[in-house]
Amino acid sequence: MTRRFRLAVGPAAVAGAAAGGVVLVDVVTKRLADTRLPGAPVELGIGRLQLSHNSGVAFSLGNGLPTWVVLGVASLITIGVAAAIILGYLRPPVPAGLVLGGAVGNVVDRAGDGAVTDFLWLGWFPTFNLADTAITLGALALLWASWRGDRRPAGDEQRDAPTVRPQADPDQTSGRTTT
Repeated sequence: MTRRFRLAVGPAAVAGAAAGGVVLVDVVTKRLADTRLPGAPVELGIGRLQLSHNSGVAFSLGNGLPTWVVLGVASLITIGVAAAIILGYLRPPVPAGLVLGGAVGNVVDRAGDGAVTDFLWLGWFPTFNLADTAITLGALALLWASWRGDRRPAGDEQRDAPTVRPQADPDQTSGRTTT
């Protein structure tokens, strides 16, 4: 007798796996940028790898704020994104995981020295990193999915399935037998 086992993986677990992958790649690339790029930008043709550190948030907004304020706000937003994923409000899971992973990656980096390591420079856009890229791509995919109507709260997978109701037999509805 052969048994088949099916791994049941919920949307939050899929988002968590995607987030974990983003954090891992982000931490490794930031470490490489910190050790290999100081004073030695690398030309790529469409831009360059160029080390910079951002103590603010996106586009250096809040650059003059104390580190604990920026870190606190970023952490609260990250916790809110995680809660939205767990509660099923932020779906599909892979783009949600990209946003969460990028947010966690930047919070972890900022917690170390108060600044986020950036290293991707295109010339016409502020310097950014892979966590920023994951957040942007994930957010765009979530917007696309919500525009298309692909989002469903957790547990509603069966809600859209057609309901089959038995038709009542007109002769049997009164409980009397017909002769």
